[in-house]
Amino acid sequence: MLISETFANAFVFAALSFSFGLVLCGYILRIRKINKSKLQIIEELQQQITSNREEIFEMQRDFIALEIKTHIKDPIIAMKNLLKSESDEKLPDISLRKKLLNKENASETGEIVSLGYNSLLSKQA
Repeated sequence: MLISETFANAFVFAALSFSFGLVLCGYILRIRKINKSKLQIIEELQQQITSNREEIFEMQRDFIALEIKTHIKDPIIAMKNLLKSESDEKLPDISLRKKLLNKENASETGEIVSLGYNSLLSKQA
């Protein structure tokens, strides 16, 4: 009887140690799988971060290029440049206009005087 009890205890001990070994192996395999998936997630996040940074740098480069194209170098306009640009334009000669107006005014006033003089002469005669 004693032999059968020790024999039974040996089978129970072997079964318990086998099941403990299986649980331990399963636990170790599951931890490795979790660690691999964590590493994959971290690598994917790093790749996304680097690609996002590259996109941001490209957008900043494009923005700076547009800013340089549209940037006015001299926002203050010097008066000398303004006067030169106006003087470069051909303006009509005012002196001719003044002469013509003076002649027209003189001829109109002369006609009025002559008409008045002619009418007075015709009445007296």
